[in-house]
Amino acid sequence: MPTLPTRRVAAKERSLELPRRLGAVAAALLCAAGCTEKLESVDLPDIGLPGFLAPGTSAPASAAPQAQGAPRAAAPTTAPRAAAPATPPECDELPSEEEERRAKLPPLTALGKAVPTEPWSPPPYEVLPGVTLPAKIAAKLEQIDRAYARRTREHLVITSGTRDANRQARAMFTKLRLGEDLLQLYRNKAAVREIKKAYQANASKPPEQAVAAMEAVIQDQIDRGIYISAHLRRGAVDVRNRTMSPKEKRAFLESAAEVGGVLVIDESTPPHYHLQID
Repeated sequence: MPTLPTRRVAAKERSLELPRRLGAVAAALLCAAGCTEKLESVDLPDIGLPGFLAPGTSAPASAAPQAQGAPRAAAPTTAPRAAAPATPPECDELPSEEEERRAKLPPLTALGKAVPTEPWSPPPYEVLPGVTLPAKIAAKLEQIDRAYARRTREHLVITSGTRDANRQARAMFTKLRLGEDLLQLYRNKAAVREIKKAYQANASKPPEQAVAAMEAVIQDQIDRGIYISAHLRRGAVDVRNRTMSPKEKRAFLESAAEVGGVLVIDESTPPHYHLQID
């Protein structure tokens, strides 16, 4: 008859049997998948917010295995940052209504948000005068704004949207008339010179005629695949962030990631978030 110590050893062996079996099953699955590392050394990658890339970084082609027993890096505590590509998009802000009046441009009619459906009620986010948004873009922004308001109890301010050639021509006419150097503002110097040539050839004519000549050049550039401004591409939107706290900026980035289909770029001159929406 087994002695008392022998019974204790047998009970202990039975208690360890289930963990051993589970470990063996896990090891078999890993080996079947081609993984020969020990279970202790297998680690999961960090998961970041979709649609963002830390400035100056790129996804590595392959990660070196972590040495066994090496200390793990602490989890990041800073807010996710918007992508900062090597070549940021051309993102120019529209002149104000007061600046257009000083440039002697007549008021632009039929401005405002595109109406997605009828009946329609304005969304809670603010859209500055002169900004137009296609219906699909307005709907996507409303989703982001709801997620942002849920986190912060605040709403977004949209400072610029998708433009047509006429709106871009008016903006550039105003900047030229008020003495701004467009060659310093835009990277594509050849495209700027084409537009300036149309402006100079019509500078003595009524503003509407000068704008029409500039519009024709800008539309021709678009037809050739040249975009003097990122806002001539469909889906471009600017969101004000100079009034956001660090906590609110993180909330906005999280909201955009939650909705999906949005690339957020942190622009610094002037400060704002440039969104490229699918």
